[in-house]
Amino acid sequence: MEKSGFLGRIDQFLIRLSTREKWMLGGGGFIASFLIVFFFLVDPTLERMKQLDGLIPRKERDLSELIRLKQSFQGVSKEIDTIVDALPEESSFSALSFLEEHAAKNKIKGNIAFIRPLAAQEHLSRYREVPVEVKVEKVRLSEIIPFLSALENSKNRLRIKRLSMKTRFSNPDLMDVTFLVLSYEKVAS
Repeated sequence: MEKSGFLGRIDQFLIRLSTREKWMLGGGGFIASFLIVFFFLVDPTLERMKQLDGLIPRKERDLSELIRLKQSFQGVSKEIDTIVDALPEESSFSALSFLEEHAAKNKIKGNIAFIRPLAAQEHLSRYREVPVEVKVEKVRLSEIIPFLSALENSKNRLRIKRLSMKTRFSNPDLMDVTFLVLSYEKVAS
């Protein structure tokens, strides 16, 4: 059975070649096949492996940083839990009465222009931050410092968030002080 067409021509071409030419053609085909496999399969794979090997130390650093951040977050979370557990229950502490009481103790109650409660803000559905704005007028620095210090050092976890002191134009020895006091309480579960 004779082959016709393209395969027939290839077959006739190979029959006419000497053994040495057949070996040269086979070797050339093998080398060409090897180069094709190398450049299209092996070399890209080796490059990708080299790239990934370079990423390993960076990813290990990223992982150790992530572990450090996780531990830091857990530590802070435990501290928050401890603080929230120590907070008074809702409505067991009144910042307004506390401020009035300490203003009377420090003899500046008559200088208070206003004590204004602001809207409370809930955090993490676990505790509430209750802000109170206070303005004290015509007071000396030596009179207001003990009052502010008593607030900051209170066992009721009060914090002065914002403080503004302005001297009076009519008498530079006196000043007007406005500040925002924050108290904290647990949210009822």
